[in-house]
Amino acid sequence: MAYTNSDIENKALSLIGSELPAESAGILKAVCASAAAELESRLRKGVSSEEIQELFVTAAGMLALSMYIELSGLPGDRVGSFSAGNVSVRLDGGAVSASAAKLRKYAENMLAAYLDGGFEFMGVRG
Repeated sequence: MAYTNSDIENKALSLIGSELPAESAGILKAVCASAAAELESRLRKGVSSEEIQELFVTAAGMLALSMYIELSGLPGDRVGSFSAGNVSVRLDGGAVSASAAKLRKYAENMLAAYLDGGFEFMGVRG
């Protein structure tokens, strides 16, 4: 049975471990489709996502979560600074970006054996 974007969305939600605000559900759904398409396009010739379905869905869920974090952030973002006079709070965007980058890296590492490296020698005489 082939995976669906709903499978990827459910995997991403299970990785978050908490409920998303209702207004964010559409964002997650959109990035799940995008994550699947990105990974599908990078699979090596001869490898199909159905052959590695469980691994693919997990990696796509992680990549979707990475995209979601970069687009909207997760509840509980770290406060980068706080001032009491003239009250100002700044979220630490660096921590959010670093988290998203780590998730993307984990997703790519999970599928490393199946992804096209992006560079290869073809027909080169030695």
